[in-house]
Amino acid sequence: MMNIFEMRNLGGIEAVVLAPDYDRAHELFEQHLVVHGGDPDALLYRQVGLEHLRDEVAPAVEEALGIGRDGLVACDATGQWVFLTPLGDRKQAGPG
Repeated sequence: MMNIFEMRNLGGIEAVVLAPDYDRAHELFEQHLVVHGGDPDALLYRQVGLEHLRDEVAPAVEEALGIGRDGLVACDATGQWVFLTPLGDRKQAGPG
């Protein structure tokens, strides 16, 4: 079962994370923060149901849930909702 976590850091970087548990959600959001220059030590989160999401993000999260993978729903620089999901097994991937 996929859980929904609203996550943000104190610097304003935020996303809705879809993951089976908090540990995986934290791992995904931490990677997102590192890419965007955020501080992973200053993290706020709450686990929510789809019905508790803001109206503007709920349809994007519902669509992402239909994909059946863990990942992040975030608003990009152009104002579009995007679903970021890891592909492959990064632990087995070689250099390059």
